[in-house]
Amino acid sequence: MDVEMQDLLDQMRGVSVEEIYGFKFYEGVLEKAQVVLVRCGIGKVNAARGTQLMIDKYKPSYIINSGVAGALNKELRPMDIVVGKDFIQHDFDLSPIGYAKGCLATGDRSKPTIVEADDNMVRLLTDVSEVIAGEHEEAGKVLVGRIVSGDQFINSPEIKAELRDDFGGDAAEMEGAVLAYVASCADIPCAVLRVISDMADGTNNESYDVFEKKASKLSADIIIELTKLAPSKH
Repeated sequence: MDVEMQDLLDQMRGVSVEEIYGFKFYEGVLEKAQVVLVRCGIGKVNAARGTQLMIDKYKPSYIINSGVAGALNKELRPMDIVVGKDFIQHDFDLSPIGYAKGCLATGDRSKPTIVEADDNMVRLLTDVSEVIAGEHEEAGKVLVGRIVSGDQFINSPEIKAELRDDFGGDAAEMEGAVLAYVASCADIPCAVLRVISDMADGTNNESYDVFEKKASKLSADIIIELTKLAPSKH
């Protein structure tokens, strides 16, 4: 969403813009890093399109997806930070023909397909997140966990419990798992950063509006700090 990328765009220097099939790609410098920024939009199809276009056109060294998510882990609260260690598409369901829920019809059909994040980037994101969280009065704890993605906004205690029980999800959103899948197919290291914006159970519907902007700002601050560590060629 616009709110999730504006703080990053505001900090970029020497920005040029190219539009490809409706996606605007912003190329420039963020701190020490040459970066390309795109708002891919909401949902798995948009995330897949934006990711593949970025790979084909810009051949990035790494791909990072940042934004907000709903809490599945009962220990998480708004403004807590989740660094994705792995990902599942929770709404991919071929169970009527013998596959486990979340299995993409590849590998072991009795288990959901799990895509893993890049270990080095997970460590860097975690370290940077802990530093930034310590500087933000409203920021919560940092958790390295599982992110599950699907084309639905989770706002039900029943669905929240199901995603936790079936997939061991810590946070739910609508893009990360498919972005990680597309990146893995192209052998490009990726990582996903999420700041919790709501409890995903409908108990506090106003919390999303309250925390969305704060969570997006915290997420952007972490990415900006991360780019200070990157060689300029990356």
